[in-house]
Amino acid sequence: MILKNVGSIKSGLSQFDLLGNDEVALSKAFAYLISNDSEIFCHFLKFLGLQFNNTQNNFKKVIVSTENYRNEGRTDIELYAENKFHIIIECKVKKNRVTEQRNQYLNCFQENVQKKLLCFVTQERDSNKQIAGDVIIKNVDWLEIIESLDIPSFHNKALFKEFKKFSIKNYKMNMAKEILIQDLKNPLEIRRFREFNIYRRDVTFGSPLYFAPYFTRQSNQIEGEGISFLSKVVGILTLNPSDIQNFENDLRNFNNNFVQKWIEGVSLGNNTVNETYTFYFLDNPIKFPSPLKKVASAESQNWIGRMIPKNRCVSFSEFIKHIPEIENNVL
Repeated sequence: MILKNVGSIKSGLSQFDLLGNDEVALSKAFAYLISNDSEIFCHFLKFLGLQFNNTQNNFKKVIVSTENYRNEGRTDIELYAENKFHIIIECKVKKNRVTEQRNQYLNCFQENVQKKLLCFVTQERDSNKQIAGDVIIKNVDWLEIIESLDIPSFHNKALFKEFKKFSIKNYKMNMAKEILIQDLKNPLEIRRFREFNIYRRDVTFGSPLYFAPYFTRQSNQIEGEGISFLSKVVGILTLNPSDIQNFENDLRNFNNNFVQKWIEGVSLGNNTVNETYTFYFLDNPIKFPSPLKKVASAESQNWIGRMIPKNRCVSFSEFIKHIPEIENNVL
C-alpha cells in the first residue's frame, strides 16, 4: 500500500483506509467511530431501539470491543453496559449472508442486563425474521446505519466524515438516487467533463449511479442549452487535487483504461493548494440527439425547473419521460 507518492506533501489516506476493505475492516472502523463519540454512540443505540442518555458518566460505563473469542465463536462487535444492555453485532459486506450466526451467540449474553440485542448488519437487506426468547433480534443494513447518522449535527465531525468516506469508497454504498443533474457553465469544468470524464464539485457525500450535466444557455455549447450527455459514475473520491497520485490504485479499480486521463483531469487548473473537492469519475457518456430541457417551476416536482438545486437527483423513469424523442413520440 502506497501511503504517500511523489509530488504530495502528505498521505491521502485516513486511519480507516489502513484497515483494508473486508468485513472485519468495516466492523472495526464502525466500532472505533462509536467508541470515540458518545453522541454518535447514543444515536446508534436509538436507531437500534434502545434509549441511553448521552452523559459523560453513562458513557464511561460502556465497553466497546471487537473480535471477542468465545466457545461459540468470534463476535465482530460487542457493546456492554452493566445492568443496562449487552449488544452483539455481526457484520457482513457485499453478498455475504448471516447463516449459522443466527443462533450461534444466543447463549453468550450477560444475564445482569435489561436489554439483550443481537444485531445482524449486512450490505444487502436481510429480511429474515427471528424470535429468540429474551434476546431482541435486529436486521439492518450498512446503508441504513450510515443514513441514520447522516444528520446536520454530525456533518462537521471529522471522524464521522472519514468513516462515511471510507465506507462509500470501499464498499460501493449508494447514498443517493439514480441520476444526478447539475448546471454546468464554468468553461474549466465543461472541459474537465468533455475531455477528462470528470465532474468536480464541492465536498459532498452520496453516490448517484449516473451524472447528467445541464449546459446552461450562457455556456454557449454546440449542443445548445440542456442535457445532452449521460455518464455512468464509476467511482467517487474526495481529495485535494495535489494528492491524486496517492489514489492511483483506486482509479485503476474504477477503470484501468482511464487512469492517466483522470489524473490529468483532476490536476487541471489546480491552483488551490489547500482545497478539497469531490470528484466523480465517469465512463464515456452517451449523447442524446436533442437536449433534455427544464420545465416551468410549477411542473418541476420530480424533474428540474428554472433553478437546479445542489444534489438534484431524479429517477430513471422520470429522466426517460423528458427525452424529447420519447416525449414527442418520435421513437
